[in-house]
Amino acid sequence: MIGLDPRHVDRINEAMDNALIGHLHAKTALDVACWDVFGKSVGMPVCDLLGGRTNIAMPVISSIYVGAPENMRKPVEKHRKMGYRAHSVKVGDDPQTDAARIAESLADKKPGEFFIVDANGGMTVESALRMLRLLPPGLDFVLEAPCATWRECISLRRRTDVPIIFDELATDDASIVQLIGDDAAEGIGLKISKNGGLTRGRCQRDICLAAGYTVSVQETTGSDIAFAAIVHLGQTVPERNLRSVLECRDIVSVKTADGPFDVVNGLVKAPVLPGLGITPRLDVLGDPVATYARREIEHVAHRDQPLQRQIACSGHL
Repeated sequence: MIGLDPRHVDRINEAMDNALIGHLHAKTALDVACWDVFGKSVGMPVCDLLGGRTNIAMPVISSIYVGAPENMRKPVEKHRKMGYRAHSVKVGDDPQTDAARIAESLADKKPGEFFIVDANGGMTVESALRMLRLLPPGLDFVLEAPCATWRECISLRRRTDVPIIFDELATDDASIVQLIGDDAAEGIGLKISKNGGLTRGRCQRDICLAAGYTVSVQETTGSDIAFAAIVHLGQTVPERNLRSVLECRDIVSVKTADGPFDVVNGLVKAPVLPGLGITPRLDVLGDPVATYARREIEHVAHRDQPLQRQIACSGHL
């Protein structure tokens, strides 16, 4: 990648893929950094370069961790008071307990609220069907990543009318194309680092929109830099297709960057600053593990040999 123009994001990704197959988490950091450079070089926010901002305030989704069923209303109400309109309820226990968790979480559902029930691939088809049959009628939610394998999720989908979202299994362009071909879900949870960054995320967004899918823009873990990337990509998804963006900063305790990404009444908008709109805290990130530079050395060969130019890459740990 040394010597390539960081604004040529497709060429950057091509170079990374030619050098190393897979490892999308590692490539994400470089890809997101290139988009930040691109935006700052032209004085434009990343969301405008990704296709243009919708200018809507986007709902931020809470993460309601697994707890005793009788206690599930409390964290939902806590986030509701903070203005959250979208909630992700975690499940993955025995069917009876999970059904009770869902019923309690949705017991006080307000107009305009959106609930995801997220199993993170922890159910079998049997346990998922038993859980769904134990629920009171009329509960309005979407089931995310119910089972660990593709076959199980499709098998479950054929047996229920509950909308299903793929997450852990929606990992790249090819899997999303396969998802659509198999009519396996109604949408995806697009996690930027798992799926390779903003360049790939832009492509996957477009595939989903072409299929009429809904999209939640998320991350596998959190930081201020990751949240900025989530917000910018989410800001380009049409309102009717965007379910939520994930507030991933509260997953970690260390603040890695500063920027105007305040969540107000459960909603957030991308700033109009160039690039990602953040200033990394370099003192928190620490010294570089490695530094690489491109340098040119010119020399003239002896006697009648022509001028030669040597280009070398120097690096130090």
